[in-house]
Amino acid sequence: MPAIRLRIANPLYRSFMAGETAKKENLKIEVCLELGQLPPLAGLEKIFSTDESWSMYRDENEHWIVMAPPVQAEPFWIACFDRRVSQVTIYSRALQPLAGRGKTVDLPLGYPLDQLLLMYFFAPRQGLLAHAAGMEYGDKAFLFTGASGAGKSTFSELLAAAKTGTILSDERMIVREIEGKMIAFGTPWAGTAGIACNGSAPLAGIFLLKHGRENGIKKLAGAEALDRMLPLVSIPWYDPEPMIEIIAFAKRVVAAVPCYEFSFSPEPAAVDFFRNFLKVGS
Repeated sequence: MPAIRLRIANPLYRSFMAGETAKKENLKIEVCLELGQLPPLAGLEKIFSTDESWSMYRDENEHWIVMAPPVQAEPFWIACFDRRVSQVTIYSRALQPLAGRGKTVDLPLGYPLDQLLLMYFFAPRQGLLAHAAGMEYGDKAFLFTGASGAGKSTFSELLAAAKTGTILSDERMIVREIEGKMIAFGTPWAGTAGIACNGSAPLAGIFLLKHGRENGIKKLAGAEALDRMLPLVSIPWYDPEPMIEIIAFAKRVVAAVPCYEFSFSPEPAAVDFFRNFLKVGS
């Protein structure tokens, strides 16, 4: 097959492309693209299905993600990865070269595949994906987490309007333990505010958001913080081994990083309240 060029169409990914600047010591996943015949799924164990878009299968050595919306006669693509997620093969018959771009095709390495791969990749490597907005402020990172509607994008927009810190994401953040420190990373997975920044900083606080008439912050004990955080972490509840690893790491995170409940009114005064809280300290 003639050589082809690959691209990821979403422009939010551009600042996350390492290119020639990638460091040799960085963690890596090798991704291979196979255009043509799809692999058979007979004999594989189905362990999860969204019933709308993708399903997860496994055998003794590998996991398989099948993107097959009900309206399609066959899967749009199938991705196969080993337990350590060191190598991923994406099979597709549907990818076609882009008009006017020669042998360039869009690589299906966006949502949900990238998040699923990283969820599994970080499970044994002291890392997790959180449903959270994040900000770098004063050389430290702060997470603002909560379910959809809790105010992640709203508070991110308030921070941006007040030119307070650098917003790393308004929807998804990565937390990793590196050399004994919890580090928060921005991601290309933006929410309604459309904010995605390639940056990172030591994690200094986690704030569980809720809308309120007044602004208020209260400290959460470790057990309560963990109970409230776990539903906001990407965890394969259907797959015991990585599930246990991610929960164990989430417990380490809330033990190492102060956690708070942040009730805020969606007005600029909420940013002033938050800055004053950081200035005074907990």
